Amino acid sequence: MGSFGLPLADNWYAIERHQDGVLRIWEPHIYRLLRANMFLIKGRDRDLLIDAGMGIASLRRFLAPYLDKPLSLFITHTHVDHVGSAHEFPEDIVMHAAEADILRTPPCHCSLTFETYPAERRADLQRAGFDTSAPLLSGVPNLAFDAEAWRILPAEPTRLVDEGDVIDLGDRAFEVMHLPGHSPGSACLFEKKTGMLIGGDVIYDGLLIDTLPESNVEDYVETMRRLQSVPAAVVHGGHRESFGRERFCGISPIATLPAKAKRGSKKCEKESCVRWPCSASMM
Repeated sequence: MGSFGLPLADNWYAIERHQDGVLRIWEPHIYRLLRANMFLIKGRDRDLLIDAGMGIASLRRFLAPYLDKPLSLFITHTHVDHVGSAHEFPEDIVMHAAEADILRTPPCHCSLTFETYPAERRADLQRAGFDTSAPLLSGVPNLAFDAEAWRILPAEPTRLVDEGDVIDLGDRAFEVMHLPGHSPGSACLFEKKTGMLIGGDVIYDGLLIDTLPESNVEDYVETMRRLQSVPAAVVHGGHRESFGRERFCGISPIATLPAKAKRGSKKCEKESCVRWPCSASMM
């Protein structure tokens, strides 16, 4: 048994192929709150990796069989479940400038257990249906892994992008959309040719979080209004399963309600927004 008495995980990462030429990667042994998606998009001239998980096991080593050309890493935002292995891809790290300093100097006291989180934050999570009595992982990648020593390592962005910039893979081009609200530097990628939207934590088919200390509800409302005009055919979000146009149109109009209004309804008292347990700029 490893840290916290957890068993050894057979495979730390899981991967699946989507029809649109996208590989989805996730960490099945991470508690669902922090179980984020990563996406690998193969291009003619270079490949694009979106986000970098928790950094508990080597993402670069896992992806090695799939990498055969120069690689760019795009960081959608700097919450801990999206940047853990960013340091493994120093050759080209692309992100919005608003959170670049957080990637350079990540928090030094994140934890893989709820015990270190303030009582108010744990209560928020419990009200939203999360079990805060268990560790944030259900296994360990190797028996030498020390969960208490786990930290996010710093990484240096090599390209800072903003609204309208383009990431070109040779045969595929993704336009940067700066969509703050969940966090100041949250950014999505949109491929006009296919209608593919890489949503990060701006939009996914689950509880959208706008109550972090760094969140801005007004910005998030404006972001959701903007998304209503995006002709997205498929959305690959930062959490949970990908979804199509019909579901996309159903999520964004509902989410334009301010957080206070949402929490005032019976439905949203049950599904109230919660604070993220370990955000790279809130700890």
